[in-house]
Amino acid sequence: MNISDRSAFKRFAVNTSITGALFSLAVIAAACSSAPAPEGTSVTLSNGETAGVIMTVDPNESTTQAPPSESVSGASSPGDDVIAAPTVPKAGAAFAFRYQNIMILPGSDAAAALGSITEDPEIADSMETDKKGGEVTTRSYTFSNFVIYARLDPDGRYIISRIILSNRNSVTPEGIGIGASAEEVLKTYGSQYTDNGNSITYSSGSTDLIFFFTNGTVSDIVYNYNKFS
Repeated sequence: MNISDRSAFKRFAVNTSITGALFSLAVIAAACSSAPAPEGTSVTLSNGETAGVIMTVDPNESTTQAPPSESVSGASSPGDDVIAAPTVPKAGAAFAFRYQNIMILPGSDAAAALGSITEDPEIADSMETDKKGGEVTTRSYTFSNFVIYARLDPDGRYIISRIILSNRNSVTPEGIGIGASAEEVLKTYGSQYTDNGNSITYSSGSTDLIFFFTNGTVSDIVYNYNKFS
């Protein structure tokens, strides 16, 4: 996985700062408008933080996609309700990948999640070291455009631990793929992320969505289940 080029990421950080400043100016301008402020419902994440406000607006006047109404990010089409602050899943929602119209959720049973996919992946088993230093059995499912990793649990099930997109033919349900700009990522997912130096991480519920950057554009996308020890 190519996660180098920190100097390029510094330029990304500058771009995101500019984007954030422009967003702040837009918010201030809207607040100073003579039009009455719209009423809405505050969105609170599972960690207690407020992510924004859901309010009904004219879709023709908004460029921000609505978060899904389902419990999984990207599970439904945008409606008239849009998030007025950074676009993130609703409280308790999770980031999930979609393939052949099937939602693949980190933390779910791999056999159940992948059973309806018509493409036959290449399957291989290996050993990994967990956060406590112990060895765990991991199974990889290599599809044409992405790879899914699953960890063997005590009940003999393989639980999806991460999904890696490194092919331009794969995109997130929200429409972000390899080669997307930093500005496109922030416009879609908002500014509530963790800066890792050469990548940024969005977290919601038990899942993380990580974007790696090279030369200012997305080079890899990783869905991660963050509850494994």
